[in-house]
Amino acid sequence: MNRTAFNRFLALSRFAQKRHGHGHHVANPGPPCTFDLMPVPFQSYKKVYGELQGKFNTYLAVSAVFFASSFATAIYTNLFAFEEAIRPPQSYRNRK
Repeated sequence: MNRTAFNRFLALSRFAQKRHGHGHHVANPGPPCTFDLMPVPFQSYKKVYGELQGKFNTYLAVSAVFFASSFATAIYTNLFAFEEAIRPPQSYRNRK
Protein backbone atom coordinates (compact mmCIF):
# COMPACT_ATOMS: atom_id res chain seq x y z
CA MET A 1 0.00 0.00 0.00
CA ASN A 2 1.58 3.29 -1.00
CA ARG A 3 1.77 6.35 1.19
CA THR A 4 -1.01 8.32 -0.55
CA ALA A 5 -3.53 5.51 -0.28
CA PHE A 6 -2.61 4.97 3.36
CA ASN A 7 -3.11 8.67 4.16
CA ARG A 8 -6.50 8.67 2.41
CA PHE A 9 -7.50 5.57 4.38
CA LEU A 10 -6.56 7.29 7.65
CA ALA A 11 -8.51 10.41 6.69
CA LEU A 12 -11.60 8.37 5.84
CA SER A 13 -11.39 6.40 9.06
CA ARG A 14 -11.12 9.64 11.09
CA PHE A 15 -14.10 11.08 9.19
CA ALA A 16 -16.19 7.98 9.85
CA GLN A 17 -15.37 8.11 13.55
CA LYS A 18 -16.36 11.78 13.79
CA ARG A 19 -19.47 11.26 11.71
CA HIS A 20 -20.85 8.49 13.93
CA GLY A 21 -19.73 10.05 17.20
CA HIS A 22 -22.74 12.30 17.83
CA GLY A 23 -26.18 11.64 19.22
CA HIS A 24 -25.14 9.36 22.07
CA HIS A 25 -26.63 11.32 24.91
CA VAL A 26 -27.09 9.68 28.28
CA ALA A 27 -30.71 8.69 28.85
CA ASN A 28 -32.37 9.64 32.10
CA PRO A 29 -32.47 6.41 34.13
CA GLY A 30 -35.20 7.70 36.43
CA PRO A 31 -35.17 7.86 40.21
CA PRO A 32 -32.54 5.86 42.09
CA CYS A 33 -33.48 2.34 43.13
CA THR A 34 -34.15 1.86 46.85
CA PHE A 35 -35.11 -1.02 49.12
CA ASP A 36 -38.68 0.29 49.12
CA LEU A 37 -39.15 -1.48 45.77
CA MET A 38 -38.05 -4.88 47.14
CA PRO A 39 -40.78 -7.49 47.67
CA VAL A 40 -41.81 -8.15 51.26
CA PRO A 41 -42.23 -11.83 52.23
CA PHE A 42 -45.74 -12.75 53.39
CA GLN A 43 -45.26 -16.49 54.08
CA SER A 44 -42.97 -18.26 56.49
CA TYR A 45 -39.54 -19.20 55.21
CA LYS A 46 -39.91 -22.82 56.29
CA LYS A 47 -43.14 -23.32 54.32
CA VAL A 48 -41.81 -21.80 51.10
CA TYR A 49 -38.48 -23.63 51.45
CA GLY A 50 -40.28 -26.95 51.89
CA GLU A 51 -42.46 -26.39 48.82
CA LEU A 52 -39.51 -25.42 46.65
CA GLN A 53 -37.35 -28.30 47.86
CA GLY A 54 -40.16 -30.75 47.13
CA LYS A 55 -40.50 -29.39 43.60
CA PHE A 56 -36.74 -29.43 42.97
CA ASN A 57 -36.37 -32.94 44.39
CA THR A 58 -39.12 -34.12 42.03
CA TYR A 59 -37.27 -32.53 39.09
CA LEU A 60 -34.06 -34.23 40.21
CA ALA A 61 -35.69 -37.66 40.55
CA VAL A 62 -37.43 -37.44 37.16
CA SER A 63 -34.26 -36.28 35.41
CA ALA A 64 -32.20 -39.05 37.07
CA VAL A 65 -34.70 -41.68 35.90
CA PHE A 66 -34.71 -40.20 32.40
CA PHE A 67 -30.90 -40.17 32.28
CA ALA A 68 -30.64 -43.74 33.55
CA SER A 69 -33.21 -45.01 31.05
CA SER A 70 -31.60 -43.21 28.11
CA PHE A 71 -28.11 -44.41 29.13
CA ALA A 72 -29.40 -47.99 29.48
CA THR A 73 -31.02 -47.75 26.04
CA ALA A 74 -27.77 -46.45 24.55
CA ILE A 75 -25.80 -49.34 26.04
CA TYR A 76 -28.44 -51.88 24.96
CA THR A 77 -28.36 -50.64 21.34
CA ASN A 78 -24.53 -50.52 21.42
CA LEU A 79 -24.53 -46.82 20.64
CA PHE A 80 -21.05 -46.30 22.10
CA ALA A 81 -19.60 -49.35 20.24
CA PHE A 82 -17.57 -50.57 23.22
CA GLU A 83 -16.64 -53.91 21.62
CA GLU A 84 -15.25 -52.31 18.48
CA ALA A 85 -13.28 -49.76 20.48
CA ILE A 86 -11.66 -52.29 22.85
CA ARG A 87 -10.54 -55.05 20.49
CA PRO A 88 -7.49 -54.59 18.27
CA PRO A 89 -8.09 -53.57 14.65
CA GLN A 90 -8.72 -56.30 12.10
CA SER A 91 -6.41 -57.08 9.26
CA TYR A 92 -7.05 -55.12 6.10
CA ARG A 93 -7.97 -58.41 4.38
CA ASN A 94 -10.87 -59.07 6.77
CA ARG A 95 -12.38 -55.60 6.75
CA LYS A 96 -15.64 -55.02 4.94
